[in-house]
Amino acid sequence: MRLPVLPFVLLLCVASAARAEAPNLSPNQVGEAGAAARLILAQRSYEVALSNGDPVVLISAIRMAREVTLRAPAAWTKTTEGDPDAGAPEGRTAAPDPAGPEAIAIAQGLAGEDPDLQDLVYDLDAQLPHGRRPTAINAPASLDPGQTDSWTLVLAGEATAEIGLIGDGDTNLGLTIADESGALVCARPAAKAPALCRFTPARNGFFTVKVRNPGPVRNSYRLVGN
Repeated sequence: MRLPVLPFVLLLCVASAARAEAPNLSPNQVGEAGAAARLILAQRSYEVALSNGDPVVLISAIRMAREVTLRAPAAWTKTTEGDPDAGAPEGRTAAPDPAGPEAIAIAQGLAGEDPDLQDLVYDLDAQLPHGRRPTAINAPASLDPGQTDSWTLVLAGEATAEIGLIGDGDTNLGLTIADESGALVCARPAAKAPALCRFTPARNGFFTVKVRNPGPVRNSYRLVGN
C-alpha cells in the first residue's frame, strides 16, 4: 500500500527530530573498567582507609593509583561561569593524591611496628610499577563558590568513555555531562566523594562536562578521563 506523500514526509520529519533529540548514547553495554575508573576507585579506597585508619586498604589504594600514568589533556578546553570571589576561603590547594609521597608517609605511620605491613609499604616505595601501564588524562583546576567550569571534549563513538571528578573535600561538587545537542548523558549530585560517569557514545561527537561548586569555599579538583 502506498502512503500519501505528505503524511509520509511528516513521519520522516518526526523520526529525524526524535533521533536528533536523543542523547548520543550507544545501546551497547560499557566495557571493562579503565584507567579513570581505577583512579576513582583508588581515591575512594584512600578516603575509606584514612577514615578507618586501615593500612591494608591504604596500601591497596596507593598501589592502584601508582599503576596509572597521568598525562595532561591535549584537546580539552575550559570556560568558567560565575564571578571570582577574592574573599572566598582558600581551603586545600589540591585534592589528596593516593599516588603521592604524603600517602606513603601516612601508610608508614599506620604500619606502626608490624613488620609485614612495613615490608608492604617499603615495596610500594622501592618498587615502582614497570612496563606498560594504563594512561589517564588528568586536568587540575579550581572553582570559587558559585562557579561552574564547562569542559568541552571530543569522544569516540562505540568506545567506552570514563570521566571522573576528584575534589579536595572542602565542599560538594556536582558533575553533569551533555552531548552536542545539550541532551543529558550523565549526572552526579553535588557531593564531596569522588564521582564517575561511564558511558558509550553512539558516534563521534563533542561533549560538555560541567563541574559546579555550590559551596562556600574554593575547591581544588581534578577531572580525569580515558
